[in-house]
Amino acid sequence: MWGFTGTSPIKADLIKEADDYCKSQGKVLEVTKTVAIGVKFGTTAAAEVYFKALDPNDPELKHPPAIEEVVR
Repeated sequence: MWGFTGTSPIKADLIKEADDYCKSQGKVLEVTKTVAIGVKFGTTAAAEVYFKALDPNDPELKHPPAIEEVVR
């Protein structure tokens, strides 16, 4: 079956992978930026996720993060 896949499932997978990594290091995930790269002729959808791995007691976690969302 042919069709287009949006970037949402890709971003979700990347965030899950980043969260798993952070947990394995005893850290907490904080996403800072996401980039959605849409489908163009001859390409597939892609995404990028930028994050910080913070200590569980980091004061930065007390403030909601400002997540920059870029669409290309």
